[in-house]
Amino acid sequence: MGLGASHCVGVWAPPEVSLTTMVLAIIFMIATVPGNLMVILAVFVDPNKNLRSPFTFLIANLALTDLTIGLLVEPLSINTHYREMNGLSISISWFSQAVYFLCCTASLLSLAALTVDRYLAITKPLWYRANTNYKRVGLAAAAVWVSSACFTSLFFFVGFVTYAFAFANITMFCTIFIFIFSYVRIFQYANRQIAEIRSLTDGQGELNKARQRAIELENKFTKTYMLMLGIFLSCYIPSCIMIYLMNLCHTCSCELIHWLRDFHFVFITINSLINPFLYAFRIPNFKSAVMRMFSCSFRVKPSSVSPGQSTDQAVAANGRSLTLSTKVSVDNKQPDATN
Repeated sequence: MGLGASHCVGVWAPPEVSLTTMVLAIIFMIATVPGNLMVILAVFVDPNKNLRSPFTFLIANLALTDLTIGLLVEPLSINTHYREMNGLSISISWFSQAVYFLCCTASLLSLAALTVDRYLAITKPLWYRANTNYKRVGLAAAAVWVSSACFTSLFFFVGFVTYAFAFANITMFCTIFIFIFSYVRIFQYANRQIAEIRSLTDGQGELNKARQRAIELENKFTKTYMLMLGIFLSCYIPSCIMIYLMNLCHTCSCELIHWLRDFHFVFITINSLINPFLYAFRIPNFKSAVMRMFSCSFRVKPSSVSPGQSTDQAVAANGRSLTLSTKVSVDNKQPDATN
């Protein structure tokens, strides 16, 4: 992947470091490619078109960035570490490093875009439905890749270690901030909706059922968000710490620097492996589309689209279930756009 701190320039990584990273890259490649490929196929190939919505296009863009990591970054890493382990020239390692940072930046920005999308869909539902369309989502996806390419171009001027430091301080922390801010606001919004429902004092059975649904959704909401946030932070916080040590630890041995160099890469690429299972396959229509592709049967499951419900409405509902909007409607009350 590159060199560690400045005092380790010219010091090769121990063979066990290269071997460990190479084996992990092989495993991650095998696991990353199928999951993300299934997500993309489910969106664009499913003949029932149950997944054609702006929200699922953002998920497909996230899957594309993670698929690129599996198809390009991981094989380049395998080749680089194989050559490094055998004492062969790794003079073109700069290419694998540049592609790695490009794809990881695009993946992070895609996660940020997806988080903002869910934040607006839940807290500003009327505004979201009026202003979100395929064109704007397409522009957002293009902006993700263009911004990633522009930011990654700095790599060619400052090198691996310095750029990794900038990557940790700018891209990673900005995405982490967006993640935490959006999830906290969604959580607060959900609690307000639940409090409103619990404050209803009516003996009607329908209201009692609404209260019960609110409690169940609150528990599910908390568990799901803690899972999403926990996995994201468990991948990126250790990577940030390793990048800081690479840049700031002047007393660390070169062997430790090489372990830090490789395992910051490992922790970030784990996230690309997990993303499709965490974001896409939690949506019922995604799972239905994948099952149809596996079984080569394209019959629409009755549960995919409810009677009288359009496919866009079904996907939007499933998208909200991903982030577990706890807006429980009583007597078909419309949500307040100002909330």
